[in-house]
Order: sequence, then structure tokens, then C-alpha cells
Amino acid sequence: MILALLMLASTSLVALDWNELDQKENNLADGRAGPDAKVDAILSPRETTTDDITGDMRNTIKAGDDVNFEVFISNVGDAAITEMGVSVTVYLTEGGARGMIAKDLAGNDLSWTNGDLVCDDSFVCPWSSLDAGAYLDNGKHTMTYQGSDITWSPTTGDYIVVVETNAVDDAEPSNDFAEHYISVVDWTDIIIDLEWASGKDVESGAEQKAFTLTVETGGSTAWSARSIIVALDIEGTLEAASPALGTSQVTDLGTNGTIETFRHEIDANNTTSDSRYYLDFGDSTEYFGSVSPDSTASSGSYTVSASLVSYVIFGQMPECVETTTTGGTNATNGSQEVTYLHFCEVSMGQDDDASTSEAELEGQIENFHDIGIAALVINQGYSLDESGNHFGTPTMPGLTSGPLNPAWGSVQATVRHLGSSLSTTYDWEVAFSIENTVTGVVTNEVGNSCIDGFGQDYFHQYLGDDPQNMGAATETGQACIFFNFAPGVYNINATISMVNETVTDMSSSNNEETMTKITAMNNRPTVALTLETEGDLVLGPGASMTLVADADDADDDSGTSLSYRWSHPGIPDNATSFCDGSGPAFSSCNLLIDMSHYAGVHTYSVVVIDAFGSTGLDFINVFVWNQITASSTSASGVTMDYNLSYNGVNTFSLTIEDSDAEYTQDLTSHGFAGEYTSELILDYAPSTTYGPEDVLAQDITITYDATAITPTSVFYISNSNWAKLDATISSSGNDGTIIINMGENNPVLSGGEIALMGGEIQIIEASAANPSGLTMSASAGGHITAAWGYTGTTVPGVDWLEYTLCDDVAGSDCHTQNLNTTTVDSTLNGQTDTVHGVTYTLTLRVCNGGGCNPTVATASAKADNSVDGNAAATAMSVTSKDANTWTVSWTVSGDEADVDHWQICWGSSSWDVAGDMPTTCSDAATTTSGDVNKPGGNTQMYFFTAVPVDALGNSNNDVSMTDIKHTVDVTLEDCESDPTLEGCDEKLGDDTQGDAGVPTWTWGVIIGLVVVAFVVGAFILSRGGEGEEGKDWDY
Repeated sequence: MILALLMLASTSLVALDWNELDQKENNLADGRAGPDAKVDAILSPRETTTDDITGDMRNTIKAGDDVNFEVFISNVGDAAITEMGVSVTVYLTEGGARGMIAKDLAGNDLSWTNGDLVCDDSFVCPWSSLDAGAYLDNGKHTMTYQGSDITWSPTTGDYIVVVETNAVDDAEPSNDFAEHYISVVDWTDIIIDLEWASGKDVESGAEQKAFTLTVETGGSTAWSARSIIVALDIEGTLEAASPALGTSQVTDLGTNGTIETFRHEIDANNTTSDSRYYLDFGDSTEYFGSVSPDSTASSGSYTVSASLVSYVIFGQMPECVETTTTGGTNATNGSQEVTYLHFCEVSMGQDDDASTSEAELEGQIENFHDIGIAALVINQGYSLDESGNHFGTPTMPGLTSGPLNPAWGSVQATVRHLGSSLSTTYDWEVAFSIENTVTGVVTNEVGNSCIDGFGQDYFHQYLGDDPQNMGAATETGQACIFFNFAPGVYNINATISMVNETVTDMSSSNNEETMTKITAMNNRPTVALTLETEGDLVLGPGASMTLVADADDADDDSGTSLSYRWSHPGIPDNATSFCDGSGPAFSSCNLLIDMSHYAGVHTYSVVVIDAFGSTGLDFINVFVWNQITASSTSASGVTMDYNLSYNGVNTFSLTIEDSDAEYTQDLTSHGFAGEYTSELILDYAPSTTYGPEDVLAQDITITYDATAITPTSVFYISNSNWAKLDATISSSGNDGTIIINMGENNPVLSGGEIALMGGEIQIIEASAANPSGLTMSASAGGHITAAWGYTGTTVPGVDWLEYTLCDDVAGSDCHTQNLNTTTVDSTLNGQTDTVHGVTYTLTLRVCNGGGCNPTVATASAKADNSVDGNAAATAMSVTSKDANTWTVSWTVSGDEADVDHWQICWGSSSWDVAGDMPTTCSDAATTTSGDVNKPGGNTQMYFFTAVPVDALGNSNNDVSMTDIKHTVDVTLEDCESDPTLEGCDEKLGDDTQGDAGVPTWTWGVIIGLVVVAFVVGAFILSRGGEGEEGKDWDY
């Protein structure tokens, strides 16, 4: 084998063309035309850079600050982009290389993909296309996901932000992405805030004005500030102030306590503590002051400003480094410099966020006029009437972001008096502007009241407080307008203004509120179609069925905007259903099923359409039974009416004719004693027949002249076989009527003769005999035998034995046959009649034409043709016990519950198929071993297996598992006296080793074959000329 592999490898290597390995394929793209999305720049977050001179990092991001992603994307191709998505992914980085995708605190990947940016569905994508040379979103696109801006709250670390486009038929993939290096750093912050006690932005009036200075520590990580000093500067038209006018320093901010001010780096006992005011991370402290405006000034202004002067932090910082010299000062002892980084206090003049390190309050002595908008929200979830008009209160009030439902909503602004004196009242209004950024349509409307908004209804009043005219003014007000939001992206603006006032709003910063990029997304309606009519549907006059479409639209709880389009049998071509319409009244369809086109199985469907054209579909298959009463009258005036409910679309019909036949029939087998003669024979022929599964109900009515015939029973005759019909015969005057009950689960009566038999009926009594002593027993191979006798006397030719056999297999049917009452036993064959493990139940009773004896005999037995439990022998071995006996041993695996004993089977040849097991077997003494007598004959190998046997004698088969060599001693009686005689060298004994040694001459043959193969291989590989080009290679 090894030589053959070497030869194959040699020929394969020779076949290689080494020049081909040096060839390189160039796949250079020519200039390509088409759409080409390009990520020109990532505008936000800005890329972090390092100053080459100072080493300072610029444009770092503070840990915990929310980051939005803004990009500049353009189409630099020469064709419009019709379908495009964009993704942003944040990677970890070390040394400038991309690492794994970063994750948020919940373990989610920081990766977002908006695949619905540009497409042809205006309900899904904000842009239908991006023309060649155009910029997406006017060159500054804020990335969104599921209708909301993507927001990242980063933790400390270094990252690479990658933005990538995915445009259909993009001409140049190399410009589809851009990436930025971002560094997120920890930061500390001392937050200073000033607030008038009144809550106003600008104070006014002559009374004393109290204010509060609040100092708070913030940042991205826990820390503590000590000895905070804040400069408080109070100036302007004031009489007095606390603290004093001018600049003063506020100290003692925070909690006072004794804390460490120094700690040696390695000497834990070398510490210093002192009293300090400190403010831990997230804590705040307040300082209260006041100013008194100058009462002598007719007008003027004043300010209170606060700014951070300094604070102290404690920790290991460069300022805490100490370098000392240890050891002697001569060459013998030596010396060593040791540097320690202690814990110490360091004074800081500025924190990491200067914007929060100062605050200012303003005050005016003259009256300050101001109104503003305090809040702007959207309310949705209104009910609609049948005309589609909204009413009631919203179920989803106070929305400040999308996505919205494409439905009616109200935009509501809360307005407030913010002037210096509530006694000065102002009339007002709010101008609302709603822009659909997809269509470009702008809706402008003015409001000053709010009915059915968020909260109680508000009717317009002045802003302020008018004690002389109660109810004419309030400090706050509401204004709202109603707007029907179609699917799209909206910018909403509200601006308050004074109306008919002689004064001017002195602060415009609070006059406007805006909500941008509010998405309204359509929800496709769903519908479930059900059949409300219960029971069987049967064609006929007045019959009907009702279909109900249970539709649901998240954007219209009342369903008034939904339209229904029905499909069902009976709709003319190019026409619509009378059930079609809009509104809840058309959610059901009542159909009269009195025409034949409804018969059979048909598909009924409904399509539900919302106000924006989105649809939902459901369908149901409905089966309707056809129904007809077929009628025929014979020449003698006998009429047959066949009332039939059936599964079919063809019309059922029949004919009856008077027959010249006359029968005298013994009806004993039908329960009538003796012979009877027919009054009339009718030849009956239906147009077709239907099986039991295709018949719901059927009955036959025959009317006749009672003065002409007097039938007493009715029979059906087919192929000389007589069957009694369940007939009720009555007469009234000259009119006779026969009603035939066809029963259930019966086919349509096939063609034949209807015999109206006369004579006085004599009923045969049911048999007085019954089966008794029934027994059933199972035997090996799955056979089951049954035996029984009879109690009472059976009447041959009149009585019969009803034999019913059932099994316990789910869904199987019982089988019944009639036998002679001379039958007293039966057998179920294990190979053809029974299944292993199935229980069979036999029920017997004696019957005749008058009925069956109520006494029955019943017995059961379970078929058993194999050993259950998968018991098997493993790890088998055989040893020679003595000169005449082998001992076979094994280990048992599997369930032995059904095992009665074990058998050992053996033969002179091995077998790999269990079914080939030899039939020479003997019972084992125990469950794991047994003895086998050694056979006579010649020296040869014997093979063994062991199989389980159950109590009925069933046994399994198995493959051979072990073997032993049996050696027969053929030594002659005089071998002891003459050992040179033939056969005297053989010995009697057993050898359990199955393999014989290799003859010596075999090794010579093997070596010769190897040498020949080597020579031939060398010749094949080298045939041809000396040069490589002249060789004629063989493969």
C-alpha cells in the first residue's frame, strides 16, 4: 500500500506545469457607470487626534455623554440610487487596528443597520431615490434605527467608528465606507448653578429676591472634591445683598469631617489627617443668598454670578512624588535614590467641563414682560366615528418622540406666564407648523384652546392673574390642533406670540419648541376569517351561512377606516360582491345558499384595506352539501320521492317502472316466518350513486293506490340478493304511504328492484341459544387460538354465529363475519393475522332473522412472537471444560423482564446476519453460562452465540460472537510403541486462536512482487528523451 501511494504521488508531481504557478491573474475593473454611494465624511463624532508637539489629545469624548452619528453621504455615480441602506459599527481598537465589535452595558453589539433609507416604498423609506451628484439629507444625515436617532453612551476606551453604505448596483465598493478613531476618557466636573427662589429666569419687582447657589460633583467616575471655593459676584442696581455686594468667596461647601490629607506610598502608618469640607461624587450642597433691589431707582438691572475658583483633590499625582537617598555616603556603603508616589492633596483651578463651572442670574427693576412655551407633545389613540371623525380623549397622550401611528393626533403646547408680575396679563396664540419631510408639504395652523387633548379641556384665557375678574386669566394655558398623520417623517414647530398687546415679549428664547424627525409608520391590517354558522351547511330554500372577518388595525381601533372586499361563489364576472363596503358593518357577509353553485367545497376570502392602501388577506374553504328531492312515477301510479343531501354538484335523478315480475320468497332469514308473495315489483334506476362518506342524509317516500295493493313489507333486490328496508307503511282512505329510513353512514341505494311484499307478517323470535365457555390463548410465534361452546339449542339454517374481532390499535376498525353455529374454534396466524404486542378481543353472539340473543361471550389475548426488552448477550467467551464439554459464558445487556431462559446455538461456520443463526441449540444452565457437548468428526472451528427465550418459547436471533478450534485425535493405538507412524504427531486438544501462522514461502513471493513493482514504476516515470521536453510522460 505504501509503495502504491509513493508511485501515485510521483506521477502527480511530474504532471505539474511549474510556469502556471508563476502566473498571476489581474482582475482590473474598467471605468464603470451607474450609481455610486460614497461616504464622504463622518461628521459626528469628530475624530480624536493627537497634537504632535504637546501630545495633547483633541476631540476626545467624555465617558457617559450621549453620542449621535452624523455622516456626509453623496452619490458620485452617473445614475440615481434607488435602494440603499447604511450601517454604523463601533469597534474596539488597540494600536490603531480594528478589534472586536464593542458592546454596550447589556452585552449587545454596538452595530446598527438601517436597510430602509432609500427605496420605492414611501411608507417605509424617507427617500425614494438619491440622484446622481446629490447629497443625502442635504449633506448632513443623522443616522436612525427603527425611526429613532441612534444614540451611543460610550464607556472609557479607544474605538474605531465605521460607517458603511449598501446601495443596489453600486459601481465602486471601495468608497462605501469611512472610519474614525475615537478616544473616550474619564472626566470630573464641579457643577455650579444659580436659581431664583421664585423659579423665574429673570426677576423683577422691588421686594427682596432670594437665590440659591447649588454646587454638585459630577463626571464619569467616582471621586471627591475638597475645599471647594466659589466666587460670588453681586452687582447692579441694588441696595443690599447677602453676601455683600461685589465679589466674595463662598467656602465651607459640602460635609465637614476629619479625613486623610497625606499617606505614604508604602508606609501605611505614615499618614496625616485634618479637618476638611468635602463633596463626594454625585452629592450636592446649597448656599442661600438674597439681593434687595434699589427701591429709589425707576429702572435698572442687576446680576448674581458664580464661578469656580479652586478645589482640592486627594490621590497619587505627579505633585506627590518624593525622591530620597538611602544608604551611606562613601564608596564602601554605597547610596541609592528611591522615588515614592505618595497620596497627597493637590489644588486645582479648573475641572474638565468649564461650561458648568459658572452661572448667572439676572434681575430687572422695571416690569419684565414674558410668555413662553413650557412643553410640546403629541396625543394619539383617538376613536373615530362612522364618518372617520375623531372624538373622545387620547389613549396615548404626551408623546415626545416617534414612531407615531398613521392616524389622527393632536399637537399640544403648554404655555406659561413668565413675566415679572402675574397681575400683568397677556392675550396670546400659538402658531403650529407641521412639515412632512418626505412630501415637502407644510401645514400651518393657529390655536389658543385645547379640547380633547392631554388633561382637562382648556378654553382660551389670558395668561396671568386678574383678581378683579376671576376666571379671566390663568398662569398656564393649553393650545392644540388636530392633524391626520400619514406615513412619513415630520418636523413640528410651535411658536407663541402676544396678541393685541401694547407691550413686547422681552425674552424670545422660550417662545419656540420644536420636535424633529418624528416618524409615522403604517401598520398593515390583519384579518381572521371565520364561519359563524354552526352545523352542516345544506343547500336549500332559506338556507344561509354567515362569514365574519375579524380585522385589526393598530392605527384604527374602531375599524371605521377599513374597507372589505369579499370573494365567494355566485359573483358575476367583472362584478363585486354585495358584501363589499367600508366600516365595521361590512365585516360580515351573510349568503343565501340556495343555488347549486354553492354546493361542494369553495374558497371564500376577504381582503381588508386600510386608509393608506395596505392590505390583509384571509380565506377559508367551506363545504356545502347539495340537496335535492328526485321523483319518478310508474305507469301504475306509484311515485317514489328520494330526498338526498349529498356531496356533489351534479343533479341527482331516478326512474321507477312497473315490473312484470312476481316473487314468492322465504323471508325467514329476515325475521319473517314462512313465504310471502309480492304485491308489486318496481324497477328502480338512479342517475348515479354516492358512497357513505358523500351522503349526509337520505330518505325515500313511496305513495301508491291503497285500493290496488296492500304491501306489508318492502325489500330491495340486487343480483338475486334480498335486503329488508326499514319501512313504515301507512294508509288513509285510498292513499298509501311508505317511508323508508335509509339510516346513517349508508350509500345511495344503487339500481335494482323494489319489492312491495304482501301477506300477514309473522315475526320470528330471536335465537334462544348463546355462545359460552369462550377462551383465548397466545402461543409462540404470535399465534392465538380460541375455543367455545353453546348453551341452548341452535337451529341450523336459521341461526348463525356473529364473530367480531377487534384490536387495541388506535384508529383501527373491528371486523365482523357470520359463521355457522357448528363452528367451535378459530386460530389467528402469527405471521399473517396478528402483530406482536397487540391485544385482540373476540366477541361472539348467536343471531337469526329475528335478532340476536343478548347474551354474548367475550375474551382477549395478546399476540407474542418475540422476546421484549432487547436483552442480548455480550462479551462472550468459550473454554474447554473437559475432554467432552465446552463452557460458554457471556454478559447480559438490556431488559431481561420478558426472558424465561437462555439458549446456546452453535455451528461449524460463522454468520454475520442474525437470521442465519444455526438451529442447533441447547438450553443454558444459567442466565450467563451453559455447557455444550463437543461433537465428533474431524478437526475444525466451531462458532457460538446465546439468545434469550421467553415463557412462550419465542427466541431472538443473533450473530456469532466467539469461536473455538476443536482438534480430533487420530493417533493409532500403537503410537506409543511406534511414534513414527503417520498421524502419531497429532494431539487431542482445543485452540481458541483463530489465525494460523504465515507459511515461510509466502515471504519470498511478497519480496519478489515488491521488486518488480519498483522496477516497472521507475521505467514508467523516466520513459522518453534526456531533456524534459523530449520525454513522453505516462500517467
